[in-house]
Amino acid sequence: MILAKPSMIPQIDSFAEKTLGIPVLTLMQRAGEAVAKAVSSLALKDSRIRVFAGKGNNGGDGYAAALMLMQDHDVKVYDVFGAGQRSSEGKYFLDAFINAGGVVDKLDLIPSVLDDIASSDCFIDAVFGTGFVGKTPEKVAELAAFLRTLEGKKTVAIDVPVGVNSDDGSIDKDAIVAADITVSLGVCKPGLVSYPAKEYVGKLEYDNIGLQIDDISSVFEFSDYLIDNELARSILPHRPQNSNKGTFGKLLLMSGSERFPGAAHLSLEAALRGGVGYVTYLGTPALCDTLVEKLPEAIYKPMPISNLSDSDLAEISALETSHTAVLLGSGSGKSDALYALTKHLLLEIGVPLILDADAINVLADDAAEGRELIRNSPRTVILTPHPLEFSRISGIPVDEVQSARLRAAKAFAKEQNCILALKGAGTVVTDGDTVYINSSGSSALAKAGSGDVLAGFLSSLVSFMTDPLLASALAVYLHGIAADVLAKELSEFGVLPSDLPREIGRQIAKLGS
Repeated sequence: MILAKPSMIPQIDSFAEKTLGIPVLTLMQRAGEAVAKAVSSLALKDSRIRVFAGKGNNGGDGYAAALMLMQDHDVKVYDVFGAGQRSSEGKYFLDAFINAGGVVDKLDLIPSVLDDIASSDCFIDAVFGTGFVGKTPEKVAELAAFLRTLEGKKTVAIDVPVGVNSDDGSIDKDAIVAADITVSLGVCKPGLVSYPAKEYVGKLEYDNIGLQIDDISSVFEFSDYLIDNELARSILPHRPQNSNKGTFGKLLLMSGSERFPGAAHLSLEAALRGGVGYVTYLGTPALCDTLVEKLPEAIYKPMPISNLSDSDLAEISALETSHTAVLLGSGSGKSDALYALTKHLLLEIGVPLILDADAINVLADDAAEGRELIRNSPRTVILTPHPLEFSRISGIPVDEVQSARLRAAKAFAKEQNCILALKGAGTVVTDGDTVYINSSGSSALAKAGSGDVLAGFLSSLVSFMTDPLLASALAVYLHGIAADVLAKELSEFGVLPSDLPREIGRQIAKLGS
């Protein structure tokens, strides 16, 4: 699904009116209908509905919804800023509501008003929409604080809940009001599908209000996307029948250690099930001996990975030339040898290099130098950190990372000239220009080993797909979908990372059917 930055919305509205011939009044009418439908799904007949309307088009949508709901409900509109409506379309619906007998009061947070609000059943949040930037007005923050004290009430937000930044998914904790339903209008915005904002959006109901996405996409360039089933299906590469193992790439995989042997098994099996034609596993002799019994499909290259000599590094460089991607770091354990190998590979011209876990952590010991190595590498570099690992390499505290995941991920990828898959709820995949936000996954993935599976699978796709950014986005989505399907059978408690590789294969089959 394409996602529109808030700055694009006025241009899209103008295009709809001037080129597609859809007046703003018609768009507002359709928005009101969509919101009224959402409210009706939550509120019984004759419920007390209170609408909090701002002065922009979002408020106009609120008046349109109020007009449609007043036949079956007790509806009152509170004019949050006492400013009426700025646009002629908004004024049209405000006047229509009043002429039909509707009541509009200026919002004064006095006891009688608070009592009326508290005795209501359902609220419509029509305060800001996408256009608001800056500090939340004190009155709105006070209203939000009061609404948060009420229990058992339902809230429908129009387009964007108050307190949510629809651009980057950050929130204003003082002004946030959690919605039960957010009705996303026209084109969905990136902040609505990214955490932490997503936690307050509730059920996201999308209505295009008559705007055909194909028409809009032919004129506007979008750089933000939600990775959903439709997008994943369009990315999944075709596997020609007239092919051989060389057709689908060759992966050099260096993962696991004596301390973390499971990481090697998980990443290797995921890589093999991801479709790559040929995998060379490089690790300690003991790990190779163990893995070959379980996964005989790989080629094994024993090497004392924790104590590499210059000749070993040269041998790895030579080995890499016959491969199409390299994975390093999953469960490798931090060591001077791992740092030397990571630095060596970053300095060399070569195939895409995927750095996971300890390969990121060893660079983070001197984060400034680590970032410089990534930024100046002559090859494509893909990082797959969880938030703490990202905090270490970026120098940004974890709480700041999590409070604005989109912004942090995009800025880092842009500055360091890399592809970043920032894991966590709503994994963000970006090269600094284009952003993919994952729609799949759950707490079933919140277990040690899940990241090893993702790293192996992602590396497999990168090995034979032409676009490493799209390969990374597809891997993240299928990894999450596999966990979601397994959770229906085993619960989010019971899914094991070792369950994932085979289920990923099943989900690829479903996606390609």
